Amino acid sequence: MLHPFEVALVQDNATADPTQKFQRAQALEQEGRISEAETLYRQLLAAYPGQPALLHRLALLLKGRGALTEAEALLRRAIAALPREAVLHNNLANVLRAGGRYNDALNAYRKAVELNPAYTEALYNLGICLEDLIEFDEALAMHRRAVALNPDYVQPRTRIGVILRHQGQLEEALKELDAALTLNAQSFEALYYRGLTLAELERPEAAAADLAQAAALRPASFEALRALANNLRNAGQMDQALDAYWRAMELQPVNPAIHEELNRLAWMADRPERFLTSFAYARDRSGEDPNLLFVEAQIRMQRNDAQNAETLLQRLVAIAPQRADANALYGRLLSRRGRHEESFAAFDAAVAADSTVGAYRNEYGYALLKGKQARASLEQFEAARRINPFDQLALGGMCVAYRELGDSRYQDLVDIPSFVRAYQLRVPAGYADAAAFNAALAEELQALHTMTAEPLEQTLRGGTQTPGLLFTRKSKLIEQLRESIAEAVGLYVRELPAGMEHPLLSRKLDDFSFTHSWSCKLRSSGFHTNHVHSMGWISSAYYVSLPDAMDDPAQHRGWLKFGESHLELGGRDRPEHFVQPVVGQLVLFPSYFWHGTVPFESARDRLTVAFDVVPGVVQTDALTGGPY
Repeated sequence: MLHPFEVALVQDNATADPTQKFQRAQALEQEGRISEAETLYRQLLAAYPGQPALLHRLALLLKGRGALTEAEALLRRAIAALPREAVLHNNLANVLRAGGRYNDALNAYRKAVELNPAYTEALYNLGICLEDLIEFDEALAMHRRAVALNPDYVQPRTRIGVILRHQGQLEEALKELDAALTLNAQSFEALYYRGLTLAELERPEAAAADLAQAAALRPASFEALRALANNLRNAGQMDQALDAYWRAMELQPVNPAIHEELNRLAWMADRPERFLTSFAYARDRSGEDPNLLFVEAQIRMQRNDAQNAETLLQRLVAIAPQRADANALYGRLLSRRGRHEESFAAFDAAVAADSTVGAYRNEYGYALLKGKQARASLEQFEAARRINPFDQLALGGMCVAYRELGDSRYQDLVDIPSFVRAYQLRVPAGYADAAAFNAALAEELQALHTMTAEPLEQTLRGGTQTPGLLFTRKSKLIEQLRESIAEAVGLYVRELPAGMEHPLLSRKLDDFSFTHSWSCKLRSSGFHTNHVHSMGWISSAYYVSLPDAMDDPAQHRGWLKFGESHLELGGRDRPEHFVQPVVGQLVLFPSYFWHGTVPFESARDRLTVAFDVVPGVVQTDALTGGPY
């Protein structure tokens, strides 16, 4: 369709030739014969060099093929000829925005709206540009103006829903997206964002239904397929989720994140026929990719497949000898296999490649401990603490090194009587007693344990763990638990003594935040390997439901233990303290304390809630579900 100012080209030329050529160029555009259309527009422009219609049409064509600099120049020439033509300012803004010049685009969109306040497309585009600039309130106002002028305009109505979702107004967002889909049931954007909104409302089945429609409309959308897979997983539809992850992986075969998600689900859902197969598929189609070699080696190490992991890492280090994370992972594997001197060389290479990553220093320190070089390990842990003074893995390593060396500083760090404390939680309103509350909580938590096996990267063995951040779930029961726990944590913090030089005590503040939170379910023979919590300050165990097998104080079956590392050093490296689990009891301790659990035998599961706390106020939006 011609804009009014473009019609003038036809009307102002008495001869048929320019009119026919202009119409022919438009027809070629519509047929997708862009090169021929461009040639014809350029011929016309040579004959009529100041004609705004020709400048405009050629600029739009050039924008379509990415020639933004020339497109901008042509549009500015058109605007010089017709300075009050709003469509020219709008399309200039589109070109500027396509080039990432958002502030310049914003000014051009504002000019278009100033010239024509009823120009709904420019209002919508202005709203989108304001979103780019994170000016969400004004963007919302522009989209609402566009909808007020044209209630059937689907795109701005969809963006209203998107912004409301971003602002946490999920139910209001859902209403706007419903309205958009009433206008156009085949709108990919409305279906996609409605699916994401339903997911945040913890309605994974409905979310998956919308996202499946979105993916069908746009099969090449990696984002839609990945979101679909996530919600099918959350809805317990494991095979369908794996299929969706696989389709997403086919779209981006060298995307390491999608391989991680696919293979971790295959493991946790007990689908061995799908586990680790994606890497060979990607290699066949895209060749050897360093990132995929890294991810596959890491997963194989987590499943104790050291031989194949080593083969992969040898190939990776040969391809990318200066890659710090590859050398560090190779060093960890070599240390695990008892080849200490080789591991030290690998860690030296990692640190030389990037000395700013504390994780490499920590892994090096643990390898040195396994190699009976405790004093040298301290150098690495101190280096990690210079990068981050509150690095819990470094502090945990220092504890082991001090103990191995007989250093008195160990007792200052690991003061178990002062820092390991147990609390009976207040029973929330509405429950007769702690037993009634924990019985209801156990029922709700059991429903969240939808997997068959533990996460690959966690310390759990013989059980399952809930995904995501437990304390952010929209559940009154979990909110009540969180409130009761917060009271106990507040008491624990207030009772901590002062100590400005101490890595635990020096962080003491009145305000604190829950970061990671989850539930663990251990089956018979299950346990937690010895570990520390790398992203915490204070960590925890709350006992929801327990088997009777935990009543034996001699065997400590199922008990929480402190003091023994994961390094299997023998000698001093052994449990120093045990805590018997009690339903309704919360145990709090520093995150750098080494802790694990003793295996137990029972027909009943051991069900707990755990979390990490950090001082101050922390937004959890960017956090993942994994605690360590």
